Amino acid sequence: MLKFAVQDFLDDREFKNVTPNTLESYRLMIGQLHDFLTENEVVNVEDVTPNHIKKFILHYQKKGNNATTTNSKLQRIRAFFNYMLECEVITNNPAKKIQKAKEDIKIDVFTDYHIKQMLNYYRRIKQREKAFYAYRHHSIIVILIGTGIRLSEMTALEWSDVDFLNHNLSVFGKIENVKLCQ
Repeated sequence: MLKFAVQDFLDDREFKNVTPNTLESYRLMIGQLHDFLTENEVVNVEDVTPNHIKKFILHYQKKGNNATTTNSKLQRIRAFFNYMLECEVITNNPAKKIQKAKEDIKIDVFTDYHIKQMLNYYRRIKQREKAFYAYRHHSIIVILIGTGIRLSEMTALEWSDVDFLNHNLSVFGKIENVKLCQ
């Protein structure tokens, strides 16, 4: 029965020591699926079809779920049915072939005006008591904006990665050998 399968899955996640937030997310999303399936007279895990899951997702999209929330629900549902596969309760994961919703990702970038404001701010406070921090923050902004490297890539840099003579940084990540700003 679906009710017992849901509880077994949640117990397994708790046993695997997932974070409390993740456990609550599973509880909420799988609980919504359970309620939806029960309303549609599906009581056994074996009876769930991809069509049921699509209708569930559509139901919550009509209630206002955005693409990110939809994809999160789909991820939790897949995990639940993968667990059911592991336990040999079902033979196929009905959520496996359901496509994720397309997310519109908009990245706000700094304008030239904003960059100048940040750099001018740190230039002004260099003369004050927090000069070290001003130089450091100014340098960080110049490196990030001037090279396009990620913050994690910058924090992983070591002195041996900096070639001052040739104005190069050796970055280990998705981008390599970045030209330093002059």
